[in-house]
Amino acid sequence: MRALVIEPFPTTKGIIPAGQIIEISPALLEKLNGKVEAISSPQAPEAWLTETGELRTRGVIDDLAAVIVGLTADNLPLQRELLARHCEEYDRHHIGRLWDLWEERAAVMEHDGGLSRHDAECRAAERLHLLAFLVIRADARSGN
Repeated sequence: MRALVIEPFPTTKGIIPAGQIIEISPALLEKLNGKVEAISSPQAPEAWLTETGELRTRGVIDDLAAVIVGLTADNLPLQRELLARHCEEYDRHHIGRLWDLWEERAAVMEHDGGLSRHDAECRAAERLHLLAFLVIRADARSGN
């Protein structure tokens, strides 16, 4: 556990000055009560939507796309907007690569998994966080 030294104290290796952050066991924290203060661990990363649909985050989120998809599962237009705004791989320059990957994954699911083409496309889109973009893809296929 991490602790902040409030009052200098001696150890076998010398004096630990005030202001230093040290690693100690919980038992030692109790013994040094008044000389050190536990430092709470940083809050876990989190993300949420405001009432106006803006994405807010705290900390570093490893898979922001998955978090956005989870927050917006019932609002695909907002999901598409937030993915495009906050996740580099969903910008217009990279979406083509994702669509190719989606088509490839859907084909494998259809052929190897025995799914219908529609089910394979939907499952592949879910895995790649592309459900919100399927309408755009359908329009591109039909030439609209």
